[in-house]
Amino acid sequence: MNFPLSPNLYFRRNLGKTLPMAFVIVLAVTLVSSVVTIVQSIDLTVYTLYGYNRYLTGITPRNALRIDPSEIDKVRALPELGVLCPTHSYQTMVKTIFGKMVLPIFGVDPANRDLLLQRCGIRIAKGHLPGEGEAEAAISDDVARNLGIHLGDILCQPSSEDSYAPIPIRLVGILHGPVWLGLTSKALVDTYSPLTFEGFLAFAPTARQSDQRKLDAAVDRVVDKAKARVWKFAGLVREIRSALSNLYLILNIVVAIIVFAISFVSGLLSNIYFTQRLPEIATLSAIGYSRGFLLRRALSETALLCVFGWGLGGVFTIALLTTIRAAILTPRGLLLDPFDMRAFAFTLPLPITITLFALVTIGLRLAAFDPVSIIERRG
Repeated sequence: MNFPLSPNLYFRRNLGKTLPMAFVIVLAVTLVSSVVTIVQSIDLTVYTLYGYNRYLTGITPRNALRIDPSEIDKVRALPELGVLCPTHSYQTMVKTIFGKMVLPIFGVDPANRDLLLQRCGIRIAKGHLPGEGEAEAAISDDVARNLGIHLGDILCQPSSEDSYAPIPIRLVGILHGPVWLGLTSKALVDTYSPLTFEGFLAFAPTARQSDQRKLDAAVDRVVDKAKARVWKFAGLVREIRSALSNLYLILNIVVAIIVFAISFVSGLLSNIYFTQRLPEIATLSAIGYSRGFLLRRALSETALLCVFGWGLGGVFTIALLTTIRAAILTPRGLLLDPFDMRAFAFTLPLPITITLFALVTIGLRLAAFDPVSIIERRG
């Protein structure tokens, strides 16, 4: 047997009146979480596109084609260094939600290539790795979808603006793993592109991230910044945060406006429902229920409705974004995470603010409430 004044009693008996408010909350959660998820797909894309930087430290020359040997000697002398791998690379442009971005096609020797694949957690999924000195390349499966190419197609060629190489380079391997990667033969790039700059990839002695971060700091400390640039993961994170800081500021303002607007609408709906239930409230007050009890009951009903609407909104958002990712984004090699918990964290102020808004508005109504006049009027 249900308690006659249970907060869910009104919902079960008046679905037509409570569903509109729940629907408003569902739409608000879907709107906020979808927008935030799409914006945060920028982070996801960058960390996937350049995620290999977690597992290595890059070093490239400045104002020269080769890094000064004295600078490399400093790096080789570091106790934090495991393997120093020379690289000579091409590049291609991949399409993202916010425009084109550069993906290196690393030209590395076979032994160092195996170490690079191992550290990045990448395996060959189809085809084979590029042959030594051959005009061949392997790229991640998502990159292949992004570029719309398949095994046997030309990846880089002389006439391409986004994927230039002095000779046609054929795609012979598809890679799969948590980050995007492109590989070709260093000997090929050495032969056909002697006038492009060469760099180095530095690996820690172990695959532990803590060791790689120590190597990042050590290389950054000893290298002359006027002669070479050090590419480390902390720098990538800092650049992303700096580049997106204004975008996140705008996002926070938009979310705040949405939360206030939805809370205001929900507060109005709560007052409308409260007005429609005046005879019920007056009767309960007349038979001895205190204003505090009536306010707690109204607050419980609103909180229960908010929790239900928020939960349903989360389920609807995940279903919507999963469909969008499967039908639109994944076939184009674009990234989106429907289960991004950071996006749902942005929606938490919604049920809290709506409940507090209802508490204030209904509390003010109850403070000036006269149950006797309501009963006499109906009589």
